[in-house]
Amino acid sequence: MAADPLPNCPKCHQTDQIQKVTSLYGVNTEEWYETEQTGSGTHSSSRRVHHEAHTQLGLRLHPPSKPVGPTHPGWVWGIVGLILFIVLSALCPFALVPLFVLVPLLVPLLAGSAAPPTPPAIAGLPSGTTLVIIIGGGALCVGLAGLAVIIWLGLRLRRRFDRGLAEYREKKAAYEGDELPHWQSAQKRWEQLYYCMRDETVFIPAENKAIRAEDMEKYLYDSFFRSQS
Repeated sequence: MAADPLPNCPKCHQTDQIQKVTSLYGVNTEEWYETEQTGSGTHSSSRRVHHEAHTQLGLRLHPPSKPVGPTHPGWVWGIVGLILFIVLSALCPFALVPLFVLVPLLVPLLAGSAAPPTPPAIAGLPSGTTLVIIIGGGALCVGLAGLAVIIWLGLRLRRRFDRGLAEYREKKAAYEGDELPHWQSAQKRWEQLYYCMRDETVFIPAENKAIRAEDMEKYLYDSFFRSQS
């Protein structure tokens, strides 16, 4: 089956230097993947990395870049909140143990005493029970303080998350309602382009208007160019 005839260039009205942009971009672009290793030993991992190399013409005829959509804030704040909860839950109950127990026991040693004194008895209780009360009371106080800190941080994180979620929804609506459809339209128009190597212009045959290759992306997106076709 014979190939479709090439369209005339709107500027020079010739066909001998006309090529489809998609084909011309392909021969002026090289793509390959490389495997990159990270870490070492049992903790090593690998990932495939995409690379592209273009000639000057390939760069000029590059298709419109797909816009990047917004990232949902849930997983980020979820990880942050979980880490804070684990750290505070693990450390806060023991944060003041040195203040209640270790410091009184170490001070005599640092002062040159042969042995640290035993904790004083409380209301006739054995010194061991007194030590448990001191540690338990301190841990309880610090635990309550830690719980208050966790609640306070949780409320702040919740407010930050709500603001981030509202911004995400706004950006997502703009992305899906504006940015993505415009890119899809521009991508379809790019696939219809032809390039005249004599004049270094691009054009869509149905619109019959030659555009400089440097203005290609503007031509694909800008309604002004289309209205002038």
